[in-house]
Parts: sequence; C-alpha cells; structure tokens
Amino acid sequence: MYKFVILFRNLFLNNSRTKIIVKEFNLNKHICYSWGMKKSGKFFRKNRKLFKVVLVEDGFIHSFGINKKKIPLSICYDNNGIYYDYKSKSDLFKIMNKSLSRECFLRARNLIELWREYSISKYNFPFFIEPPSEPYILLIDQIYGDLSLEYGGGDEGSFKKMFDFAVKNWPNHKIVIKIHPDVINYKKKGCLDKKYYLEKNVEVISNIGQINKLIDCSSAVCVVSSQVGFEALIYGKSVHVFGRPFYSGLGLTSDHIKIKNSRKIKSITLEQLVFSSLIKYQICLDPRTKRRCEIEEIMEFVHNSRKASQFFSNDLKAINLTPWKAKQINRFIYPLSGQRVSSFGRYESKMQNIIFWGKNQINSNNNNSKLRNFISVEDGFVRSVGLGGELYPPLSLLFDKKGIHYDASRVSDLEDLLQKRKVTNNEIIRARRIIDLIIKLKISKYNLRLTKKIKLPNNAKNKQIIGVLGQVETDKSIIYGVPDNTIPKTNFALVKEVRKDYPDAYIIYKPHPDIESGLRLKGKKEAYIYEYADFIAKKTSLDDLLSKVDRVALFTSLGGFEALIRGISVTTYGLPFYAGWGLTDDKLNNHAWAKRRTRKLTIDELTFIALVNYPLYSSIKYKTPTEIENIIEEIISLKTKKNLEQIIFKYWGFLKDYLSKIT
Repeated sequence: MYKFVILFRNLFLNNSRTKIIVKEFNLNKHICYSWGMKKSGKFFRKNRKLFKVVLVEDGFIHSFGINKKKIPLSICYDNNGIYYDYKSKSDLFKIMNKSLSRECFLRARNLIELWREYSISKYNFPFFIEPPSEPYILLIDQIYGDLSLEYGGGDEGSFKKMFDFAVKNWPNHKIVIKIHPDVINYKKKGCLDKKYYLEKNVEVISNIGQINKLIDCSSAVCVVSSQVGFEALIYGKSVHVFGRPFYSGLGLTSDHIKIKNSRKIKSITLEQLVFSSLIKYQICLDPRTKRRCEIEEIMEFVHNSRKASQFFSNDLKAINLTPWKAKQINRFIYPLSGQRVSSFGRYESKMQNIIFWGKNQINSNNNNSKLRNFISVEDGFVRSVGLGGELYPPLSLLFDKKGIHYDASRVSDLEDLLQKRKVTNNEIIRARRIIDLIIKLKISKYNLRLTKKIKLPNNAKNKQIIGVLGQVETDKSIIYGVPDNTIPKTNFALVKEVRKDYPDAYIIYKPHPDIESGLRLKGKKEAYIYEYADFIAKKTSLDDLLSKVDRVALFTSLGGFEALIRGISVTTYGLPFYAGWGLTDDKLNNHAWAKRRTRKLTIDELTFIALVNYPLYSSIKYKTPTEIENIIEEIISLKTKKNLEQIIFKYWGFLKDYLSKIT
C-alpha cells in the first residue's frame, strides 16, 4: 500500500508546490510529505504507522524581492510535528533543549550580528519601511485563517487583547499596525479589526518593504504568533506575545495567555533559540547554484541582492531600447528592484531616472535639472557562450551612472572605483581564486568553443611573439577609447604601428570574431594587414593565441585585460579601462585622458574591481542574480542553441555598419 500511495502522489501531484519543493531541495522521494498542518496531508499525518511522514513548511528566510517566490530560500523539515503547532512534538522543541558548545554559541552570536547587519527578515525587499519619528509600539497583524494562528493558540480575540493592551499600557506612544505582505500583495484579509485603524494615535503601515527599521526603532513589539516576534528578540526588543509561537514560553518573551506547557522546555538563551531554529531546524537552498547550503550563504545572497538593488531608482525609464535589449536588462533588474523597462521609449524632459544601452548624447547635452540618474548599460567582461552579435543572452551586464567604461574621455563608475576603491585582504584572496579559475578553465568574454590551433613556423623561434588583437572599427570602444589625432582608428594602422615599434618581432594578427562570423563589416585596408603581420590567426580562440605570445598589442580590446590576468605583457594604443594603472605599456600615457589615472594597482585589485565590484551577473540556468564564480561554472556546462530570433537578426550589426558606410 505504501508504494501505491507514493506512486499515486508522483503521478497525480506533479504540479503541487510541495512536489516541486521536494524536487528542488532534493528530498527523499520515497517519503510522504505533508505541507505543515494543511488538510491535504491529514490522511498521512493520521496514519504515521503506515507511512514515513515528514512535515515541511516555508523556512524562516523565505525570499528576496517584491513578489513572493514559489520556491523558498529555506524550508523547515520536521519528522514529528511542525514548529507552529505548540501541541506537537516538533523536532525544534527537542533541539532547543540541547545546550550549545562554545563553537555553536559563537556561530549563533555571529548569526545574530549578521541578521542585524544585513537586515534580514522572512520576506526581504529591496527597500525599507521608514519608521515614525515619535515613540511607538509596533503591533503585527496576520492573515485571517493562517494555520500558525489555529495551531499557535491565537484567534481574532487574541488580536483584540493585543490592541487593548498596547493602548492601555503605552498611552503616550503611537500605535503602529503593520499589515502582512500577503494582505497587501494578494488582498487577503487581516485579523485586526479595521475599526482600530481609525482610532486616535494609530498609524497603519500597509506598504511593502523591509520591516527591520520598524522593529529596531520601536519601544516594544506585540504579536500573536508572527515570526516578527522572533525577529524582534534578535534586535533585543521587549516582545509581548498573545498566542503560543515557538519562541514563547522560553523566558525570552512576555507571555499574556495561559497555556499548558507541553514542550517541557526550560528557559533558554537567545543563542540557543537562534541556533536551533535557524541552523539546525532548516534546510537552505542557494538559488544561485540550486545546492543545499548554510544559512549564512542565504543571508549573503539577500544582502548582495539588496545592495545591488540600491543602484536602481523605483521610477526607471528606458530610452531607445530594442525589445531584445529591454528583455536582457529586465533579466537583471527585475529580480532586484521589482520593476521592468519597456522597449522603444523616447526621451522626455520630465524624466528623472533614465536607462539606455551604450553611450547616448542626451547624457552629454542634457540640461534637465530634474534628471537624477542616467544609467548606461553594456555587456559585461565575462559575457556569454557565443557572440553578442548573434544575440546570445549575456550572463553579465555593466550599469554605469557616470559614463561607460570604454569612453576614456570622461570618468566612468569603473574608473572611479579603480581610482578610489580600497580592496581588502579577503577580496584580494577572492580575486586570486577567480584568476586561477579563469586560467584553468580558459574563460574569456565570449567563450567561443574554437578548436583550430595556431602552429608557429620555425622562423618564429628566438623572436618576441606579439599578438595584435583586431576590433570592429565602428565599435564605440574604438571611437571613444582612442583619442582623435593620435593614431588612425583602423586595424591596419594598428598592425603597422606595432611593426614600427617592434621591428624584429614575430607578429600574429587575430581578427575580431564578429568580423570572422560575418556579423560586422571588415575594417579599412583589413585585406592589407598581411603586409605587416607575419601570420593571420583565423578562427582561433583567444586562449590559444595567448598561450603562444609574449606580448599583446591593441587599441582597447578586452583581450588585453585577459592577457594581464594570464601574466602576459600588454601594449595599448588607446585607453581601455585597464590602462594607466601601472600594469600596461601605454603609448598614450602622456595624454590628458590618461593623467586622471594616478593610482598604481595590482592585477588582483584590478580583477576584483572589474569582475566582482563593477558588473552584475544573472544566471540563465537558474534565473537569479548570482556571482562570477557561479557564472564561470555555468559557462562550462552551458549548451547553446540558436533560436528563431537569433537566426533572423544575425546580420543586424552588419547591416548597420553597411548603412552607416554608405550614408
């Protein structure tokens, strides 16, 4: 019978949330799972002698973002009950009774500090709810009919007692009522009677946002069974409880109802409560890897996501975006800020926060005093498996409010970071690990899987071998990264200049992959480069070229940065973002643009700022904000396949180049 029941559940409950969570968290599929105390699991809970039954429930850190997620960041896993049922024999109540070792105590103490530092809650949002300026008591409403009330010793009468108690005991305080996010998002009913909203000195907070400041600035917190009471304990607040949540009756709260103590737990410390509930009782899933992890990694994910979200205002408008580019930008900003931008937007003088692709003249010529943010977007430095010109979606994007990294005529966010950002020892260690990964796994910007190898002739021996990296001559990195009146902005002129500067070297010219793929037009005199180059490296990978050369020479190609990472000497004839910091031989080091860059950097500092601090990363596989280390892992396993959109628009760049040439 047991096997039949399992088979039945697997066949007919494929789309249930519990089923999906069992799969995502890689739980044992041969166990019957009940979602908390829901009626759907009643049969299994009543027949525990026949079935192996485990109760699961959303964990104490559920999600980050405006909308509630289907897959939580953590789940509670309980063999004997569930934490919000005060009459049950929940595993949590057994764990609480155990004393902590010094190591566990210190971990719990660190978790408390991180919780406060990172402003963690069950539901985590990009922005905070600002608290009232005058003294107040915080009352937490809950969803009507919530199981945590039914099994947590609370009802509607409990909320009336809570409100009356607060009004009576704090007559000189404002009473702040915080409504549950689901009441706001999904229009569910709350438990506090709305007649209280109209009473004198009452303020109702019905907007969505991070609750931590509200907790921290309150004089006391009143709850029935809400998790907010537990979070208030973490903030050292006086917590008054009118139900029987898991954290009550332990000597940490002021309990206002008399219920027989069936848990048999003595008074415990906050560290015991935190360790047992947040570390031992939960299973956490890192959304960036879909692997189980420790709670600290989940907290770091929430912290990093919120920090990245602060870059974007809540009224962002896009201008001149194609549908494809709008789609890619939304992949990055929607999970962080909860907003999407539209394609084909036009500039209007009333706009205050604008986002666009690349470089736009509106930024330079704008006289709108209302404009607060003008964000340029470009492909990241570890971009994809496949060319951007073939519309392979980016794994990283760069968002810049001061300029854009390839425009050396003005300061960009990246240049500002490189000039001012102090990189810590831990960040240096992380950068070194990233460099080792890039070298070991042969990571580059486009990660083209080319197998053709460069075979050097005998006459290359005993010569300095220089790789010259070609670029698309109409690319903005050439137009804005090579000052006028310095060197002609053509690949032919570049190779000719390299031959002049290194007359005895063996010169290998590598054309840009967009040109080789027919996505962009060849440059002027490209066909005559062989007059100055010894070898043309066609259809070869950048990694193979870098394994053969002693030095690379270029205008502004990102390949120079990739060469620096691999310890190869670099000569620049333009001003890419990595030039001017003491790591490259810069032919334009006396130019006015270069003189802004006065700091000397190590390759580890440059790598951390350029690959960790500056870009945003988004997983295609898991559809979530992520880190470069996870992107590198994804690149190795990513299988690319062209869709209809890519096939149709493959030659859009070539067409633009051609039209600009004839007009």
